[in-house]
Amino acid sequence: MTGQEVASLKAIRGRRSILGFCLLACLLVGGATQRAIMVDAILQILIIAGSAYALMGAQHLSKAMRAGIIIFSLTLAVGVFQLIPLPLFLIDIGRLDSLLPFTGGDPSVTVDAAPISLSLSRTIQAIIFGLTPVVFFIAAASLSQEKFATLLPFFVIGLVCNLIAAGLQYSFSSEVTLSDLLGYRVMVGMFANVNHFSTLVFASLPLIIYFGFFHDRALIAVLLLALTFLILLAAGSRAGILLGLGVVAISIGSLLWRGRIGTLAMVILLILLIVYGYGALVQIGSQQLDADFGRREFALTTWQAIQDNWLWGTGFGTFDLVYPTYEKPQMIYASYVNHAHNDFLELLLEGGVATAMIFAIYAIMLIVRAARVYNRPLQRLVLLSILVILLHSLVDYPLRTMAIAMTFAFFNVLFFCDFDLTPQAMERREEKTYQ
Repeated sequence: MTGQEVASLKAIRGRRSILGFCLLACLLVGGATQRAIMVDAILQILIIAGSAYALMGAQHLSKAMRAGIIIFSLTLAVGVFQLIPLPLFLIDIGRLDSLLPFTGGDPSVTVDAAPISLSLSRTIQAIIFGLTPVVFFIAAASLSQEKFATLLPFFVIGLVCNLIAAGLQYSFSSEVTLSDLLGYRVMVGMFANVNHFSTLVFASLPLIIYFGFFHDRALIAVLLLALTFLILLAAGSRAGILLGLGVVAISIGSLLWRGRIGTLAMVILLILLIVYGYGALVQIGSQQLDADFGRREFALTTWQAIQDNWLWGTGFGTFDLVYPTYEKPQMIYASYVNHAHNDFLELLLEGGVATAMIFAIYAIMLIVRAARVYNRPLQRLVLLSILVILLHSLVDYPLRTMAIAMTFAFFNVLFFCDFDLTPQAMERREEKTYQ
């Protein structure tokens, strides 16, 4: 190899390593749920800088990159629009009167214009948080197939570290915490929320099954699945157990069945899983809290707020500023509601009609892509991972953590890019590399 080829190869490895390190860092220390903590800010800076470096070496614009750029541009446009002062009569069209700019009762004070967001600082933070995984998606999609395959070990290491940490925590009689170091209380694995840890685990099951069956590692896959379910049992997340069992059943069926009958049966099972899983998660959520202070009440109250602020929204990151306005007096307890426990409703309240349009565009992208890759085992299983994360987002807020947001972005790269990670394809890539 010439000196120029060696330098080019090192640059490619550097791009891959930086993106892999960003993903691993999020899985290890990105499990916080509270807003504006230092570790999340550091992760966002690291991801944006690493993605920018990776994009500098991109040689062409793939279809997946174009899709990511569309979502990035729309999200950024909606966020910036929320920060621009608009005439007050425009905001009044789709905003509850009590949430309009307050003059303090002084008739001499007039407000002619105001931004849509009720808190500019929160909206800026939320925009950066939301765009960070999208930037990672675009950067990872710019890698060639053989180079992206080397990102998988980073994800596997992060997943295994979380499983080991959870196992150690449950094996100790005293509480083990990294709160002083990370700035948030670690409950299980490296996560502050048990349900979000479960999201990472059961969303990763299809990949475990894929590599177990397609790489002749079935025994290792079975052992890892057994360990995973033991940890989910110890975590006490009934949602994780139910979804995990469903994911495993559908994943195996997706690998074994062939032809139209198999595809149709898989689609029917997916629909049944979504319906049954949503009902199970709602039931579990209502049992974990007071009967009158559960997720159903959160959803109904949030929906009422959406009806009054449907056009513009209230600004990303402002949910807990708006929710008390609609909260019933008898529903006020010592613990306050910081999230709707339904990411879709919360984003509709904060982003209005524009956010609904972005949801619709992403859903269309998923459906179109699924129709094209329905016969590819890897993409079919990764779609299952994406769907269970979205399903869990109906009754919780896992995408509000950097670890799950980046995992979701990683799965989307696997789904939207034309990767072939079967042993035969990987052997061909290795031979090409050596040549």
